[in-house]
Amino acid sequence: MRVIIYTGKGGVGKTSVAAATALRSARMGHKTIVMSTDAAHSLADSLEIPLSGDIRHIEENLDAIEVDVVHELETRWNEVQKYVSDFLQSQGLGEVNAKEMTVWPGMELMSALFYVWDFYDAKKYDVVILDTAPTAETLRLLSFPEMSDWYFDKLYKIFRNALKLARATVGKFMKTPLPSNEVLKDIEKIRDRMRSVKEILTNPSVTSVRLVVNPERMVINETKRAFTYLCLYNLTVECLVVNRLMPQCSDGYFKEKLSEQDCYMGIINESFSPLTILTATQMPTELVGKKSLESLADMIFGKTDPTVVYSVEKPMDIYEENGSSILSLKLPFSAKEEVELYKTEDTLIVQVGHYKRSVSLPYSLIHKDTKKAEFKDGRLLIVFKGDDQDGRKGGQDEGRGEEDEGSAPVEGDD
Repeated sequence: MRVIIYTGKGGVGKTSVAAATALRSARMGHKTIVMSTDAAHSLADSLEIPLSGDIRHIEENLDAIEVDVVHELETRWNEVQKYVSDFLQSQGLGEVNAKEMTVWPGMELMSALFYVWDFYDAKKYDVVILDTAPTAETLRLLSFPEMSDWYFDKLYKIFRNALKLARATVGKFMKTPLPSNEVLKDIEKIRDRMRSVKEILTNPSVTSVRLVVNPERMVINETKRAFTYLCLYNLTVECLVVNRLMPQCSDGYFKEKLSEQDCYMGIINESFSPLTILTATQMPTELVGKKSLESLADMIFGKTDPTVVYSVEKPMDIYEENGSSILSLKLPFSAKEEVELYKTEDTLIVQVGHYKRSVSLPYSLIHKDTKKAEFKDGRLLIVFKGDDQDGRKGGQDEGRGEEDEGSAPVEGDD
């Protein structure tokens, strides 16, 4: 199965590009579904076909759905939804308000990720295309499988055991409801699904992200940041779609705008090379309906298959070199001043700007100290000390029994 995720700054044309890709994919014989995960859905408007939280057949080989979070709560997480609603009612909220408060931001994409697992497990579709919310929300939710795995490992068992004790003691005298075993089972199902989703998302042969950008300074800058953060969470960005280009025959007032566009295209080509860059000229008519989407697909893909894998480069890699273990993390457009590193016993924490990732280290690196960290060719290289000749781990003094915890400086060029 092939999973293609379109994301970018709000208003760049993600929905149109996603819908055009899905239509072309289906008409080339791939059984395809396109899903909207944006709370402000516009996929139905683009296709000119009513959509809902149930999968709808559009044409041969093509289905579509606009993820409805309320529907998902009632069908997929009913025990969790019921408990949260009962808890909020116990705190004084009315039944209707309590039900509304059980919906939290980002659940649309989380539900879509579970659909991806369902389709992958059932082998129901050849291609799954996600039309996502604007960049910031998508980044938070695409990082959720990674973060939730860490929280489940570190905190969930403690919470579950404490809850069992609370039910047998203070729970008998409290008016506030405690989570039932069914709620805990639902949470465990979410954990197991998220772990499976993580494997799907980080497999570059299956899943890749395509960034949609317009030739404008603010959009380009946000796209650079998105590229960095997606790599931080080990998601493969395979290509860039430059949408809404003006035709080269423009004159008069538009001649100046065309000159500006050429300047920004130069920045895009220089900044994102060697990433594959696809382009689409501004459509003269409103981009709705299958006919317009087919024209858009022609501009972007020509006669090629839109589901082709442009790159399988994994953002994170671990290898041996000169007797040292190296963890290599692709972080384009990052300066060393923006990166902070912390190592605990079994986890390496990498923070870039406002985003943080906890990397669970393989067993071979857990007891090794970090030697240095440096930038080289757009990648952050974290070097771990190798084994000494006498068999002790490098960096550990004889008789020392505790692992260092703290930050590591980042060296090298920006």
